[in-house]
Amino acid sequence: MASEDVASALAQIVLEAPSYGIIEIAGPERFSLSALLEQYLKAKKDPRTVLSDANARYYGYELTDNMLVPHKNARLGSITFKKWFDNQNK
Repeated sequence: MASEDVASALAQIVLEAPSYGIIEIAGPERFSLSALLEQYLKAKKDPRTVLSDANARYYGYELTDNMLVPHKNARLGSITFKKWFDNQNK
C-alpha cells in the first residue's frame, strides 16, 4: 500500500467512532510476493528471473494463497503499483 493511501486511511480512521477491533488496510491490487517482485524487476528493466517455492517457509510456517493478504473487509487504497512506480521515477 502506498504511503499516501496509508496516510489517507489513517486520517479517516481517527475521525471515526472507535471500532474496538482491527481495521485492515491494503493496496487496491492483490499480489503474491513473488508476483510483486516480478513486476518490480520488469518495471526496472532488470532481466533477473524470480523463482518461487510453494514449499518455502515463512518464519517456520508454510504459507497458503490467503496468508499475508488482506481479508475481504479491508479498506483499500487507490494507488496501484504502476502508478506508485511511475511516481517514484519522476
